[in-house]
Amino acid sequence: MKKQLAKLAVVALIPIVIWNIPAPSGLKTETWHIVAIYLGLLAGLVIKPFKEPIITLIIIGFGSMFLDSTVLFAGYGDTMTWFICIVTIVATSFVKTGLGKRIAYNLLVRAGNSTLGLGYLLMVTDLILSPATGSNSARTTIIYPIFRQIAEGVGSTPTEHPKRLGAYLTILSYVTSQGTAALFLTGMATNAVTVSLVTEMMKIKLTWGTWFLASIVPAGLFLLVAPLIVYLLYKPELKTLEDVKPIAKEGLKKLGKITNKEKMLLVLFVLAILGWMLGSKITFLDLGMKIVGFVFLAAVLVTGILDWDDVIGAKGGWNIFVWYGAFFGVATALSNAGFYTWLADVLGEALHLTSVNGLLVTLILLLVSIAVRYFFVSNSAFVASFYPVLLTLALTTKANPMAISLLLAFFASYGALLTHYGNGAGLIVFASGYVPQKDFWKIGTCMVGVALVIFLLIGMPYWYLIGLC
Repeated sequence: MKKQLAKLAVVALIPIVIWNIPAPSGLKTETWHIVAIYLGLLAGLVIKPFKEPIITLIIIGFGSMFLDSTVLFAGYGDTMTWFICIVTIVATSFVKTGLGKRIAYNLLVRAGNSTLGLGYLLMVTDLILSPATGSNSARTTIIYPIFRQIAEGVGSTPTEHPKRLGAYLTILSYVTSQGTAALFLTGMATNAVTVSLVTEMMKIKLTWGTWFLASIVPAGLFLLVAPLIVYLLYKPELKTLEDVKPIAKEGLKKLGKITNKEKMLLVLFVLAILGWMLGSKITFLDLGMKIVGFVFLAAVLVTGILDWDDVIGAKGGWNIFVWYGAFFGVATALSNAGFYTWLADVLGEALHLTSVNGLLVTLILLLVSIAVRYFFVSNSAFVASFYPVLLTLALTTKANPMAISLLLAFFASYGALLTHYGNGAGLIVFASGYVPQKDFWKIGTCMVGVALVIFLLIGMPYWYLIGLC
């Protein structure tokens, strides 16, 4: 208890000190106070005197006495907060009906003989879906529950033997999700925002073909090595699947014939996949990523696949709802108050890049874009609020416009790997509880480093070689 209180004291001290420091020039006092609360929330997630929802409730509870409550609680009304909660709840239907185990056992029987091979199967599954699924969060809701069931099928759960298999598949799911998001322009919704900014500000037209031509070598190489590198960095205890294949076959026998509820869930699952892939093309209905998630939950409730006890029992979903809702709301308030634009202006004045070598400028701006990711809980918010300033800075320097545009475009995805809240896909897999936060951040940071090495040493020379830059 003393250790917890000491950590809590450190977390409390951060917002208190910042709150009482005069606001920097260019920022309103109210905005600076929001920064104080935000950094307190961030410190709470990192230092963790209590679990994420508890420390969040403590901070917003005391903070609500001094800060406008509409700022602190705005995130709980956001559809993205609800979407992540809902898809986590829906995933329990695969456990309850047994469909998840059935799919997992069938995959396990056909997966080859090694855990690493299973990791590559996960990557290929994500890769196949990625060109037509404009949301890597949606893809994760499709893929991860299946592979989680494989882990649970071999006795690897969040509470018992997580490192046997589940932890490896969990962190790899996030890494491959961000990797496929970078490979295709249609792999992540944020990519369209980046392309529109590059077109408007840099006067560079990035088509689907141009994006793929630029990404195929560096982003393709990243995906090719990702399962192996994550395997080496976070080795699963289970190295071979040969001994568990009989278990999978026995599991299929015990499940027996597919039940009516499994059949219903399978139909709804396929419809959800089609909704996430093609919903935006149906103009007379609002079938965006989040709406499809809501409809999916409604359908499993109407059909009786889940009931209210199942909904309130989905602790992972509600845990995320509590802490992410507060985090998202405060981050949005900072964006609306112009904090990120102010921060970018300060960086621009401090860096003095106009006379610096173009390649060095490119590297500096790329590293700045990665470093500030700890302040953002949404890819789209990050790109929309911070990239305009980075691109404006780039135009005043000797940096190659195409090179900096492409690097920022791709690292909008890879940069999210630094934290579990940088992208919705990370929140979904992190909620499973297989991987501690420190390991999640550590492996993610290593994979950002891998992406940097690949893009700077192989990607950029490749772009110059084929005449893109």
